Amino acid sequence: TALPICFGDYRYMRIEIEDVGNYERALNYIARLEFTEAENNLKKYGKALVNELPVATTNLLKQLCTGAWKRFPTERVLKAKPEEFVHIYVQQKSQLLEFLEHMVKAEPDSSSLVYNTLLELYLHREKTEKLEVAGERERRAERALELLKSPNATFNIDQALILAQMHDFRAGILHLYEKARLYRQILQYYMDQNEYDHVIETCNDHGKKEPNLWILALSYFARKEEDCKDYIAGVLAHIEKKALMPPLMVVQTLAHNSTCTLAVVKDFITRKLKEESEQIAKDQDLIKKYREDTERMKREIEQLKTSAKVFQPTKCHSCTNPIDLPAVHFLCGHSYHQACLEVAESETECPLCVEKNREVLDLIRAQEQTTGLHEDFHTELERKKTDRSEE
Repeated sequence: TALPICFGDYRYMRIEIEDVGNYERALNYIARLEFTEAENNLKKYGKALVNELPVATTNLLKQLCTGAWKRFPTERVLKAKPEEFVHIYVQQKSQLLEFLEHMVKAEPDSSSLVYNTLLELYLHREKTEKLEVAGERERRAERALELLKSPNATFNIDQALILAQMHDFRAGILHLYEKARLYRQILQYYMDQNEYDHVIETCNDHGKKEPNLWILALSYFARKEEDCKDYIAGVLAHIEKKALMPPLMVVQTLAHNSTCTLAVVKDFITRKLKEESEQIAKDQDLIKKYREDTERMKREIEQLKTSAKVFQPTKCHSCTNPIDLPAVHFLCGHSYHQACLEVAESETECPLCVEKNREVLDLIRAQEQTTGLHEDFHTELERKKTDRSEE
């Protein structure tokens, strides 16, 4: 016997579902309610309805969450939050998958919980004959990757990465690493898998954005006890080209590999020694020049101490107009109007000589810093040769 319907009366729903068990009539009753009443009833009885009438209940929820629910002319267009109904599908994952797929298609700005739950459903591996035979697992993996690559997706990248790692979703892990610009993690992933070619490929793809990848790759291959000479040589070529590591650090890094002989780095060290020899020759020429300049300056200083310095300029070295008072004269021989010197960078240094003087000071400081580094390199090189000869 049909019960009399009283819209908005929860007692009717309780009787139909809990006492009578007439789920279809209860669902039809909800379908005629206004938005708020329908939402409340589906939240309360949605789990039971989904278990008994999964398709019909899901269709109602699609309307409720996409703004298609309007039962009365005066009723405002409202949308329910789909994430608030996820829990009612605890025993109906296939229907939940259909519901969430519909939501992200109809409402691309759905919450991150919707996207993350959908991703988890795609990655969830049920060991059923249907999935194995029909290849559903592979299709879901493809859809999961499409979801991750979707420009409209609003999933939480950290949670998505955890899901991908939990399910060993290789394509998703690498995509999320790249999306988050975690290039070191991409490299480390391939290192953990011992995929040498992908290690080099990662360095080639992202080495410009993060040059330290090449240094990490060299350390990785140096720790390998198998033959990695070709890979080491390729990495060294990039390190040398970009000047990423001093020779001493290269030798120290490769010293831990028992299979890496001196022949592997012979060409690299030879080129570096040649560069150093050329640099030494240039430095010696500069030293000679600086000594001559120093002697000349000493003579000039001595002349200044023993005799007067006569300034006889005719033009200002800044504006080239005839020099007149007030004027400033420098011991280098350049003279300026005081007004011209006031607009210069410094009133205590000759504008024409200041850059040259600073270059000389910078060179002196640079030579002082690199002196110890070159000595350490040659010491380490000699130790390496001694160790190889003893072996």
